[in-house]
Amino acid sequence: MMTLLFSPGGRIDQPTYWRAVLMLLGISAALSVISAFVSPFLSVIGLVFIWPWIAVHVKRFHDAGKTGWLTIAMVVLAIVASVIASMILPGLFGIDQMAQQGEMQEEIERASRGDPAAAFGAAMDASKSMAQASLIPGILSTAIATGIVGAVMGLFKTDPNDNQYGPGPAGASVAFN
Repeated sequence: MMTLLFSPGGRIDQPTYWRAVLMLLGISAALSVISAFVSPFLSVIGLVFIWPWIAVHVKRFHDAGKTGWLTIAMVVLAIVASVIASMILPGLFGIDQMAQQGEMQEEIERASRGDPAAAFGAAMDASKSMAQASLIPGILSTAIATGIVGAVMGLFKTDPNDNQYGPGPAGASVAFN
């Protein structure tokens, strides 16, 4: 599994790609829940998972006989899809992000009154409240972006022969142990 997630070399077939994507999506969702209820700063840990996402996509492109640099296009697609979904979904769930930010600012100003520790505590509480309110739309946004990228990745079919990135389908799949 370490090779699957951390090495961009080689090839993976579509079923292995989807298992890896679903696992990474599950980790992302779990991290979102933990950061919403413990500390929004924990979401920074998600940066560690950028590389596994890239490695999995590079290998999937390799399986189709394509350059891994096409992953950049998938990153751009994921960002665009996520931004669009993030703009639409909170409203569908009745979340007014501008109002929440205004309330957060007011709470920080009320609590601070010359006490930086109180301001920090109020900011943490308000950040957790905002993260909890936008948790479902955030997870859905990530799932939608992942689904769109996955649909595009599904257009790239396995190269049935050995190619410059590794052996054909018989030896292309990375075991998921």
